[in-house]
Amino acid sequence: MKVSWPRKNIIRSIVIKEFRQMLRDRRMRFILFGVPVVMLLLFGYAVNTDVSGIRMAVLDSDRSQASRLFLQRFTGSAYFIHNYSLDSPSEADRLLDRALIDVYLHIPLNFSSGISSGKGTAVQIIVDGTDSMRAAVIVSYINLISGDFSFERMKEKISVSVRARGAVGAVLNNPVELRERSLFNPELKSRNFYLPAIIGLLLTLVTTMLTSMSVVKERESGTMDQLIVSPLRPVEFVAGKTIPFALIGFVDIVVITIIAIAWFSVPFNGSFIMLIAASMFYVLCALSIGIYISTISATQQQAMLSTFLFFIPAILFSGFAFPVYSMPAFFRYVALLDPLMYFVRMIRGIFLKGSGVAELWPDTAVLAVMGIVLFALSIRRFSRGFE
Repeated sequence: MKVSWPRKNIIRSIVIKEFRQMLRDRRMRFILFGVPVVMLLLFGYAVNTDVSGIRMAVLDSDRSQASRLFLQRFTGSAYFIHNYSLDSPSEADRLLDRALIDVYLHIPLNFSSGISSGKGTAVQIIVDGTDSMRAAVIVSYINLISGDFSFERMKEKISVSVRARGAVGAVLNNPVELRERSLFNPELKSRNFYLPAIIGLLLTLVTTMLTSMSVVKERESGTMDQLIVSPLRPVEFVAGKTIPFALIGFVDIVVITIIAIAWFSVPFNGSFIMLIAASMFYVLCALSIGIYISTISATQQQAMLSTFLFFIPAILFSGFAFPVYSMPAFFRYVALLDPLMYFVRMIRGIFLKGSGVAELWPDTAVLAVMGIVLFALSIRRFSRGFE
């Protein structure tokens, strides 16, 4: 039996026709090239989980040198802002209820005497827990500052005790010196973590939604019946419809990557060729899903709704905002079926770690298998309409 291969001239004609239709429409040009840039700029400025500018109200009942030194540890940092000095605890309730402060710090009356006697003292900290993630970061900052202050006071007390016993020239050094260094994202900027993953989100939205709507548009306009009775084969029609969106997707990748690096200063430590190669397999998955959605949608509105029904869970299970390892076991297994999860992990590795073939080949292999299987399933289902 002779194998029927797709005819290049037929596919080329469909691709040229699709490009002409897309580029002729001003709104479509903006959707293809303008929307990804606008969304990247919005995400770049809006998606920022770095905690700074923490508004603080202080009630210093002790008013001693020790309490002032303790307070300076907060105000001297780049994170806390001393907005209010209170006279009574009741004022803090009003400020917290009106969301005017993030932290209330109450230094008790016996703060200085407790430190000098070595018995210690309790300092009250109340944090606005409306945003649990932000509150957890604020509490970690407070624990770090108070821990450093306690350690310094302990060193001073030991030094005074040593000198009182007549030990001349005694030197007290830190028993443990912690030297911190964060790899791949030294400044721990959340923007460097989120923006590379935006490439996957925008690529999914452009390729999947526009592919599904483009095919359904043929059905709505009535031209699909003409294509069915024509000598055009299903694989030729699908290839001609998907190739333009694949090429546009790669253009968007280049544009978004340049903006992320040049405008937002996101580090790019990997190979751009590796980024394009990894994107090829994911684009195959996204286009296949778009073709499959077109087979279960009768109108463009249904295609758009079906795309978003796929898009939202894909984001949730991709690890873009919520780490997959923190999910329940069942949902961790569900996430393994999400192509976007592998692509997001690969993009972050290429941008931040400079990952190459040795580190990325497992995820690349999974995406390649997924792409081939999804493409075969979508072609098989789409071919039923030509029978």
